[in-house]
Amino acid sequence: MNRFTTIILVVGFIFIAGCSKETPSRDHIPVLKEQVFQLQEAIKNHSRAAIDSLLSPDILSAGQNSDSLLNFCWGYENDFPFERLGDCEIAYTDKHAIADCFVMDSTNMKDRPVRLIFIYQHDLWLLKRFEPRDTIASQL
Repeated sequence: MNRFTTIILVVGFIFIAGCSKETPSRDHIPVLKEQVFQLQEAIKNHSRAAIDSLLSPDILSAGQNSDSLLNFCWGYENDFPFERLGDCEIAYTDKHAIADCFVMDSTNMKDRPVRLIFIYQHDLWLLKRFEPRDTIASQL
C-alpha cells in the first residue's frame, strides 16, 4: 500500500505542477498579427527605417538586418514582385513567437516559405531572426 500511495502522490504533484503554469495571454495574438502586418508593409515600401523599428538587436547576432530581410523578400536583384506575407500561422509563449508565412506576389503561390521568429522585449514583440523554410517539409 505504501508504494501505491507514493505513486498517487507523485502523479498528483506532477498534475499540480503542470496546472500551475499559465497559458500565454491571448492578448498577444492581435499584437503579433499586427507586427507581421507592419513588417509586411515596411517590406512592401522598402522602408529600412520602419523595418529597423520592428527588429530586436538580437537579429544582428544572427547576421541579419533590414537589408537582408528586404533582399530575401524582394530577391537580391529586386526581381521578385513582393506583395505580402501570406497564410501566416502563429505559435507563441510568453516570451517567444514563431510566424510561419509565405512570401507572396500577386499570384499567391506558396513556394517561398519563411519563418519569422519574434522575441518579447521591453513590452514589444520584435523580430529576432527569419529563416527560409524547406518548401517540401512545410507542405507535409
